[in-house]
Formats: sequence, structure tokens, C-alpha cells
Amino acid sequence: MFGKKASFNFTLVLLFSFSLSSPDFAALLSFKASSDPFDSLSSWVSSSASNPCLDSWLGVTCNPVTHRVTRLVLENLNLTGPIDSLSGLTQLRLLSLEKNYLSSSSSLNLSLWPNIKHLYLSHNRFAGNFPDGVSTLRRLLRLELSYNNFSGGIPLNELARLTRLLTLRLEANLFTGTLDSGDSSIYSLVDFNVSGNKLSGEIPTWLSRFPRSSFTGNENLCGEPLLLSCSNRTVPSEPVRSDNHGSRGPSKAVVLIIVIIDTVAIVAALVTVTWCCRYKARAHRDVTTKPNNKAHSFVGPHTEPRVDEEKMVAFEGCKGFSKVDDLLKSSAELLGKGTVGTTYKVVMDGGGVVVVKRVRDNLRTKNLDGWLRLIGGIRHSNILSLRAYYHSKEELLLVYDFLPNGTLHSLLHGNRGPWRTPLDWTTRLRLASGAAEGLAFLHSYSKAKLFHGHVTSSNIIVDHHGNACVSDIGLHQLLQTPKWTNNDYKPPELTLSSSNNRNYTQKSDVYSFGVVVLEILTGKMASGEGQESLVKWVQSLGREEWTWEVFDYELMRYKENKQEMVALMEVGLLCLTSLGKDRPKMSMVHSMIEGIRTKGAIGGVNCVVNNLSSDSSPALSEGTRTNSIGRQL
Repeated sequence: MFGKKASFNFTLVLLFSFSLSSPDFAALLSFKASSDPFDSLSSWVSSSASNPCLDSWLGVTCNPVTHRVTRLVLENLNLTGPIDSLSGLTQLRLLSLEKNYLSSSSSLNLSLWPNIKHLYLSHNRFAGNFPDGVSTLRRLLRLELSYNNFSGGIPLNELARLTRLLTLRLEANLFTGTLDSGDSSIYSLVDFNVSGNKLSGEIPTWLSRFPRSSFTGNENLCGEPLLLSCSNRTVPSEPVRSDNHGSRGPSKAVVLIIVIIDTVAIVAALVTVTWCCRYKARAHRDVTTKPNNKAHSFVGPHTEPRVDEEKMVAFEGCKGFSKVDDLLKSSAELLGKGTVGTTYKVVMDGGGVVVVKRVRDNLRTKNLDGWLRLIGGIRHSNILSLRAYYHSKEELLLVYDFLPNGTLHSLLHGNRGPWRTPLDWTTRLRLASGAAEGLAFLHSYSKAKLFHGHVTSSNIIVDHHGNACVSDIGLHQLLQTPKWTNNDYKPPELTLSSSNNRNYTQKSDVYSFGVVVLEILTGKMASGEGQESLVKWVQSLGREEWTWEVFDYELMRYKENKQEMVALMEVGLLCLTSLGKDRPKMSMVHSMIEGIRTKGAIGGVNCVVNNLSSDSSPALSEGTRTNSIGRQL
């Protein structure tokens, strides 16, 4: 006993000694002494009994093994003075000092933080040239220096060495010079802004992909996407009004003529392209179909067209065709092959566009038409409606509306490169709520006990208004042997050897939807990285590790919504509970997400906790409810 007590005391001594000798401890206290006149950092206590890594120091996060500071977030705390003392925090991964009054006593040197990934210094009083040492930060992802007093040139040739850089925000400073980076380009950038500076010259082609708002406020900057040609550049980007003493810019009449000429040119180009496309499409329909053509007859080389008398079974909203022959002779494009069948985009002769799913095998035959008529009668704004179907002994054709905005899977994972448009947080939350509402409606349908059977991000499609629509509803209940294209969505109660859907319930849909929620939050695919699935990876992490290393890097710009993201993560993990009986109903999941959208993170989830407590048919066991929502928020 004495030996254990002595060892314990010795450990405490080591920890206290570490606090006093640690360069991080000294750097933080030095920063507080020079930059905190209003005692906003009162939790930073300079005593031998205090440790920034073991106590609750505001904004400080440490590595649990090395006890070195890795994150420092001190925003809008009225901090003032130089930040030079923070140079001792050499293990920082994230530093955010936004909306203070901080500066640097000399030229800011970023190489002092060699491991930094996220650096946010906007809305302060930093001045002087662009910070030194930026080219050494090979792990840097986000750099925001906007709303300061930096001047001089922007070293784009040095920044081009940062192959992982995603964000470069430099607006509202005093930068001069050009945006010329020589032969170097930063194609990894997805967020770029240099507006409100004193830059000049032509915008390089590799930067012209960013919106006009990224460059406005630089009087002598020209080129795309600004509406100002660089040829004969003699005027500022904004026209100067004429007065009785002459004009420094083009007259209104000249500007009007330029606009008219540009408009006529654009219209002419559009007419030409449209005519070419129509001519090409007509030519494709007139020639003999070839198996490898992208656009070919929907009949294909191996199927004979049906006679005109064979009618489609049509439902509400079916437009542009009434016979199966109308589809079989139309131009079609293969969209993909899934567990149910092959999907085509079909362009009708009248110009209408539909999606046709072709199912040829594995269909159950008992009461198939009755089941399809049931599905065809389901109408909800978050469900992709079945418009028509045709059934013969050989095949089944299912007709749906064509929604051009793609699937949630493509929006989250498609083209993760320089030309990608990131999916913002508000849209992600709206799509999650819409998909949940569609599934909840399906589960509550009064005419039959329905479930989806294969919920994935690929089966959630975005309509013309940006709403999520769940597709393929009820179709897996048509199959004699349901299949899974991705077992990472498969709930635990369905083993890999399951040959039927006898164990499948509505709670299985809930599990699969939980995987979709993790995709929305992390930006990762359900299959995860390496051999580990996304679910196992997230479940292996403690809540304290739900940092920006877990959430999608594209969500970094919405730091004010982090608590909403944490709350949605809680909802996703509730859906992923091992036992189906302990998972919430989809109606409850939808209520949770809507609560987060309308009432914020804590208010929305707490509202649902109260509903869970009063639910007559409990969706969660008491232990699950306490250990998940109650404990975390």
C-alpha cells in the first residue's frame, strides 16, 4: 500500500513539474500576461497545481499522450497586443484568434508552427508584409488573414508549394501588386478571396473559376470573372460618373453599347450550341443503334419492341407517354446498375425526360401488380414517385421523374478536387431532414407495412427545389432474394449469409440512415478508408475527438454551427445502435433533425428527449437514451 501511495505522489510531482517546465505552459501564461487586459482567460491559472492539459483552460486542447497543446481557439475575447509568445506552441494543429485586437511586434513568421493545419487570424490588427515562412507549412489546409492591415505582395508562388491548401482568405487588407504566380497554380483551392485590397493587373486563368465577389474592390484588377477587359486598361473596375468637368471613365452610352454587344454574342453562342445539340440528338435517333453508343434506343440490340397495344399502368403525374412503345423507341442513356435493376435516362420524342428502371430477374410473382399499384399511389414531397410501370413475363419497367441535381452521394463525394462546389452546412442539414421525413412517411403509410430495404446516399436524390427525395421505395420487397451493393449500410441483424428479408424491419432502415448521417458529417464514404468502415471508425472515437479532424473539412467555414454538427452526430449514432429495438423510429429521427434546424443544437435535441420519455412505444431503451443524448448534451 505504501509503495502505491508513494508512486501516486511521485506521479503528481512529475505532472506539476511538467506544468512548470513545459514550453507550452510558459508560452500560454506569457500570452495571457501580455494580451488579456480584461481577464477573459481567468481559467488560465499560474500555479503549480494548474495544468493546461488536465484542467479546463478556455480554448486549450492537448494531445492526451504528449500533453502538448494542439488546438488553441480564442475568438472574440477582446485580446490585444502581440502574439509572439505563442511561437512556443510548436505542436499546434489549429490556431484561431479571430475577432480580437491582436498584432505582431515584428514580421509574423508562420514557420514557428510547423505542424499547423488550420490558421485563423481574421479581424485583428496584424500589419506588415505577408507572413514569412508560409511555404514551409506543408500540412496547411486553411489560412484566413482577412480584415487586417497586411500590405505588400501576395507570394502565390510560395503558396503554390502547399499542395493541400483549400482556403486562402485575404480580403480587406492593403495588399498590392499582381496575382501573377508565374508557372505555379494552387489547384487545390476551393475557397479564395482577395477582395477589398489594392491589387492590379490581370486575373490569372487558374483563378478565374472563383466568383466575381472574390476580386471586387481592387480598382486596377481586370479580366474574368470581373466584367472588365484588360485590353487598353485605362479605367478602374467601377465606372466613374460624369460631371460638368469631364469624365475619368467611359460614358453610360459606351457602357450600354458594350453590354448590348456582349449580350448579343452570348445569345448567338447559345442558339448555335442548342441547334448543334438538337441536330446531333436527331442524328443519333435516325441511325442504326450500336451496342456501345452512349445515347441509343432504349430497346437495345437484343430486345424487340412491343406492339402498340401494350399499355403502361400509369399513375398521377404521368405525362408524355401512354404505351410501352413510346419508351422503347426513345433515346436512352445508361445511368447505372444497382441491386434492383439497370437505370436509364430516357429522352422522349416530345422532349420530356424520365428515368426508367429495368428489372429482369429475381422478382417475386405473387401479387406483383397489386404491390406496384400500392407503391404508385404513394405521394410525398420527399419521396420519388412511381409514375408508371409495365410488366411482362420477361421484365419489369418502372418509370420515374428525372431529377437533374443528382444524388446525395454525388454531392458529398463527387469530384473532390479544385473544381468542386462544396456542399454547405445548411443544405446538408436540410437534405438530412428531408430524407428522414420521407422515410418516416413511408414507415407510417396506413395501407401496408412498408420499409425501404436499401437506404444509401445513392438512393437519396435532390429535386429541382433542392429537396431530398428517397428513391426506390418498396422495391426491395419485390425481390425474392434482396441484395446489398454496399454491406457498410447493412444493419447488424442482417448477416452476410442472409438469403431473405425476414429479419428486415423498419428499424433496419433507421440503421442505414444513420450511416448516411455520418457521410453527411464526415464527407467520407460508407466504406471508410482501408479495411475499416465509416461506422466502426466513428464509433471508435470518443466524443472529445469530434473535432475538425472528424467533420468534413468543407464544413470548417461554418465553425459557428459546430454544436449543431455534434448534435447531428448524436442522432446518427442513436440510429446505429446495435439492437433494432433500441433505435428510434424514423418519425423521431426526423423530429430530432428538425429540432436542430429550427431550435439549435441543444434546444432541438432536448425537445426530442422529452418526447422520447413520453413515447408509449419506446424507441429507445432507458440506458441508450441516457448514455447518448442525455450524457453528451
